[in-house]
Amino acid sequence: MHVHTIYSGHGSLRVKDIFKIYRAKGIVPAITEHNTAKPWKEAEHYSKKYGLPFIKGEEIKVYHNGKLVGEILGFFMNEEVKAANVFEVIDRLREQQALISVAHPFDVLRKPLFKGFLMLDEIKNKIDAIEVFNSRCWFLSANENAKHYAEKNKLAFTAGTDAHFPFELGSAFLIVDANSIEEVRKKILAKKCSYWGERNGLRAHLCTQLAKLGFFK
Repeated sequence: MHVHTIYSGHGSLRVKDIFKIYRAKGIVPAITEHNTAKPWKEAEHYSKKYGLPFIKGEEIKVYHNGKLVGEILGFFMNEEVKAANVFEVIDRLREQQALISVAHPFDVLRKPLFKGFLMLDEIKNKIDAIEVFNSRCWFLSANENAKHYAEKNKLAFTAGTDAHFPFELGSAFLIVDANSIEEVRKKILAKKCSYWGERNGLRAHLCTQLAKLGFFK
């Protein structure tokens, strides 16, 4: 429920890799590139080729009063949503009946640094879910706090790898008993699912920094 591709500009994960690896693992991916729907068209091609459905999504940067607030995950989307004011992004996602989750809300090593998601209480009644497990969270407390917040506020939950490289695929996923993508959406909202995950550690973050320096093409 949180996978990136080479379209991010700081990873080596091709869309083809996602479908090839996840078909073997029996996992349906949610492709959630940063602030763009560019991978969707390619994903549709490989979805048909490999006989594996996928969920259209994005990880979208959100702002308020000109300051970065954090990132929101949109799932089951139909149209691209650009980075913008947090309430505007939520409205755009609501218009297309997307499922809205907050990405790694308590990870203080993401921007805005040392703060986590800045407006969680202000938007908690406007969103559907919290990402309660992210394989790239360095501190275990980041995921534990996210899970506690979701439970306290009776929100649904998502979990994902946040993968940018092939070795990260499969390190976290939701477990949903469903026969269609639409049924998956309904069961997530109804909290009729569970999750499994493990953290990817230093290797994932090191590879990201190397990718930003141009070591992966």
